Amino acid sequence: MKVNLDIDLLRTLVAFADAGSFKGAAQLVLRSQPAVSMQMRRLEELVGHPLFTKRGRDMVFTDKGEQLAQQARQILALHDKVVSTWRGGDAGGRVVLGLPDDYAALLLPDIFAELTRSWPNVSVEVVVNTSPVLIEQLDNGQLDLAILATQAPKRSDVILRKEPVVWTGSPDHDTHLQRPIKLAVFSDESPVYRATIAALRDSAREGEVAPDFRIGVKSKSWTVLVAAARAGFAVTTMARCVVPPGLRILGPEDGFPNLGDIHIVMRGTPDTQSIATSKLAERILEAFRRNSPTG
Repeated sequence: MKVNLDIDLLRTLVAFADAGSFKGAAQLVLRSQPAVSMQMRRLEELVGHPLFTKRGRDMVFTDKGEQLAQQARQILALHDKVVSTWRGGDAGGRVVLGLPDDYAALLLPDIFAELTRSWPNVSVEVVVNTSPVLIEQLDNGQLDLAILATQAPKRSDVILRKEPVVWTGSPDHDTHLQRPIKLAVFSDESPVYRATIAALRDSAREGEVAPDFRIGVKSKSWTVLVAAARAGFAVTTMARCVVPPGLRILGPEDGFPNLGDIHIVMRGTPDTQSIATSKLAERILEAFRRNSPTG
């Protein structure tokens, strides 16, 4: 019987070797943990040997698993070199990464620094847009990997951080005291925009009157919203992790309703899976761990 070993299965096996767990492997190959477990069961069926065994609460390689993982690295290295040779690009591979404007300034310095240290041959094309547009581009195969903001993560998403959405304004102006509230907001499809408008419309409770508001600035650019807030032209909303120095965070004591949380997630597709994509995903995870709040 002829047996063909699927490259994706071997890539997931190597991801398990690198991460040390099915959960970690799932993050590196951008699949759900159940999907990774299913892949590894399929690989065991193909090779006819158990590749994993239980040790305490953890799954670890059997001797056969260790042996196959080493061989899989060699196969993947040759496979990716052949692909790179025929499709162009350097030996490290090329990844198209999408992310919203507000997370670019926060994350890209750490991501590039990590790539420089540990995977310098990866070439990255960065596409900046709103999360809904990035999701569409990812689904259409225009992106390999995306960092997104969402109120409802998918099961296969790698959740990087759950982050509160906050009101911000200039500490040198009384814009936050003015009524109606003048807002600088992301474009309509942004989850931060939806959270902002929903909070304002739902803030009336027990006879309270919801604060009046009007939109003074609408933009896809975080830089534009920050500029409007700093100048005292409007108050704005954003994830707390991207509030820059020099802006004041406003809360209920200032008359502003709670905005809830959003999830910052990493999302890819099986069709764009590659060693370069996995390495970039690993660097993004490390960058988020480094920037995670400690308290």
